[in-house]
Amino acid sequence: MNLYINGSNRRKNCYRILSDLKNEEDKLISLDNMSISYCIGCSCCINKLDDYCVIDDDMMDIYLSMKEADKIIIASPIYMNFITGILKNVIDRLNPYSSHDEILNGKKIYLILTGQLEEKENEEIVNNIKEYFIGLSEFMEFDFSFLKYLSSGDVEKEDDIKKVYQNYDNIIEDMKNKII
Repeated sequence: MNLYINGSNRRKNCYRILSDLKNEEDKLISLDNMSISYCIGCSCCINKLDDYCVIDDDMMDIYLSMKEADKIIIASPIYMNFITGILKNVIDRLNPYSSHDEILNGKKIYLILTGQLEEKENEEIVNNIKEYFIGLSEFMEFDFSFLKYLSSGDVEKEDDIKKVYQNYDNIIEDMKNKII
């Protein structure tokens, strides 16, 4: 089973991309309707992994889903030149996995980014986000692959990624082939 995580605060382009990528047996989690608090830095999770975290919120479903998943595919729009805040909360709450690397160790994690700007215009921002994930992968010992950056179009004019790309189905098929 692969786990797909929609890091967007909406069910638009990232959600659509992940829905089009996933198979029937895969799981899709959308963070838009989840309550995920920020890490309070108490380190309880490091000392007792069985409890994962002292914060009682929707993160428990994500922990369990990540543990069961063969591969994890994350999609996030670019907000304020980075991933969304809710996705950053999820990453911060992966602190238990930093001390107990057998959970994510060797797991394949893929990233897809969307943004309003064209690829060339967002190149530096995308590279910074990729570098962030590369650093995380080295620290937490998972295998990271960047799949794609897609321009989601101007939300004032067009906010449907399938209409932005005439070859959208080919792009999805190409990404499916890279998730190996």
